[in-house]
Amino acid sequence: MSSQSTDGIDLSTLKPLLDELQRRLREDENLDELAAWQKAFRKTVPLFARSVVAGYLLRQWAGKSAGRRKMPTTTVFVSVGKNRRVFPRDLVALFTTTGALEKLDIGEIKIFDNYSFVEVQENSAAELIGRLEGTSFRGRRLTVNFAKKRASGEADFKQWSSEAGSTEEER
Repeated sequence: MSSQSTDGIDLSTLKPLLDELQRRLREDENLDELAAWQKAFRKTVPLFARSVVAGYLLRQWAGKSAGRRKMPTTTVFVSVGKNRRVFPRDLVALFTTTGALEKLDIGEIKIFDNYSFVEVQENSAAELIGRLEGTSFRGRRLTVNFAKKRASGEADFKQWSSEAGSTEEER
């Protein structure tokens, strides 16, 4: 049996999914709430069945993740970042409440000092931008629009990223 496959499961495909799951647990989730779920899991699932239940849940999550990745996505620029103490979970909450998206419609989130990029389903992006543009978030009026594509080369990227953080008047 190869180390790359276990009973029909391609480990080279599973590893990035598990890495993503662990990253989301560290960055996106409320750990106090997860501790309550963990306690409930321990109380309701017998010790000898926990790994089987965990495997089943992993299979379910991996299937949903793989399906979600096939949907066409686009990247949205949001004018808040680390300087406003914004975390991925905050943007997910904003996009699901004010933006009326489902969690599954949200992909990768990259947060920089002054702004963020969020990957969303292509068919939801325009409506999301319309809902969020100009709304107030943590005392700041948001600018939300389609992200500009990165130009090739490091020098071009520096220029592009400095433009993304500037206001319309500065450009």
